[in-house]
Formats: sequence, structure tokens, C-alpha cells
Amino acid sequence: MPLSRRRKHAIAQLTRKRSRDAAGEMLVEGIRGVESAVAAEAPLVELVVTPEAAAAPRVAALLEAAAAPVHTIPAEEMRTLSATATSQGVLAVVETHRTPPETLTDAASVLLLDGVQDPGNVGTMIRTAAWFGVDAVASAPGTAGFFGPKVVRAAAGSLWDVRLSPTADAAAFLEQMRRHDFRCYGADLYGTPAAHWAPARPAVLVMGSEAHGLSPAVRDALDEPVAIPGSASRAGAESLNVAVAAGILIHAWHGQR
Repeated sequence: MPLSRRRKHAIAQLTRKRSRDAAGEMLVEGIRGVESAVAAEAPLVELVVTPEAAAAPRVAALLEAAAAPVHTIPAEEMRTLSATATSQGVLAVVETHRTPPETLTDAASVLLLDGVQDPGNVGTMIRTAAWFGVDAVASAPGTAGFFGPKVVRAAAGSLWDVRLSPTADAAAFLEQMRRHDFRCYGADLYGTPAAHWAPARPAVLVMGSEAHGLSPAVRDALDEPVAIPGSASRAGAESLNVAVAAGILIHAWHGQR
């Protein structure tokens, strides 16, 4: 099926947040990413593939399984649509999915990202949350958007395994959750050591920005801060990467359940 010049331009613009928000669509690139979207029955709009990629048995099976229109375009045109330097010759346009934050009160566990700016960290934390069975990932202003290309790649197919919920005010969100009997925890250097942490459910766990940690309003809204003590003899490492810290705390929160 041919792809119009106008539609090619619209797909290329999905590498930009403003265009994604306006269209309610995002890009999923690469064989593995598209396979994950198809397996999760994500709301596919269309698939775009090069003739070379379509000839591969794995991609042919993927196109057969996808309940969406398929467009074939030359490799040089695919490069103009792709957000990656080396495309695998297949991408999907998928409707974005956002859960209203007020509906998360029926969850058992929510990970809240408070100003986490690096998209690789955001995607990795979504992937980690999905692995351990966290119900939802919420984001505060200043956090990288859930549907950018780098977040999608780092999430590795996990975007459809958790509910994703951008919030306009992190502190107000925490207060809302507390009114529904949630305990609110947050990663902080001066909190309860993780080895002595006894998290309850339902609960929210907050991870702060890479550079500044939790925002003051969020810190004030917590029931308990939680720390991951490091080695006193290794002064060169000032802090953990936020995605690594999230993995440690989520394991403590969910891994033994």
C-alpha cells in the first residue's frame, strides 16, 4: 500500500513531542519493538517497512500478525522517518495511551517520576516497573515524556504492560492517593535505609530527578523517605543512577511478594 507524501511528513514529525501530543500517536521502531506492540495488542495505526526488511521471514510473520495497514517504502525514505541512525527497516505508528491520574486509586502500586529528565532512565524504569509487577507509572512535570523514541526504545516493549499517567502536580497527586489510603515513599539520601524499609500497600514510590532528587513539595508530601546507603570507602561515586536506584527499591518493594 503506498504512503502519501503528506503522511510521510506527519510520521516524520512524530519524533517531536508537540507533534505526538497533537496527533495522539507515537513511533515504535525495530523488529523487537514492533513485535512487542503487536503481541500486546497495542492500538496500531499503521506499519511502514522497506522491501528488504519485508523479505525476512521474521518480519513477514510480524506483518501477517499485525492488524493494521502496511506501507512499503524504499530504504532511503525510511531513513527520513526513523529516529535512529541505523533503522531495521520496520516501524509502527501506535496510538498513545494515557491513564487519568485520578483513576489510579484502584491500583496497588504506583511509581511516580518526579522531574526525571533523561529519557533512557525513564524507559528503563518503566521496563523495571513492568518486570516486577508495578501497576502504573506516573510522571510529574519536568519528566521526559513517556512516548519519545528514546523512552520507547529503553522501555523495550513494556509500555503496554503498565498504566502510564502524566500528572500536572506531583504533590497534589500524592495527597489524592493518601486520601485513598496509599502510603507515599520516596528515594532520598536521608531516608530509612532500604534494608530496614517495610513498605505497605497500596503505595506510591517516588524517584526524583538525576541532578536534584525529590522536589521540596514532593518530599513534604511523603510518609517516609527511603535511602540506599553506599560504601563509605568509595567517595568517588556521589550517588546511584536513578534507574539503578529505582530497580533496587522496586525489588525491595515487589520482589519478595
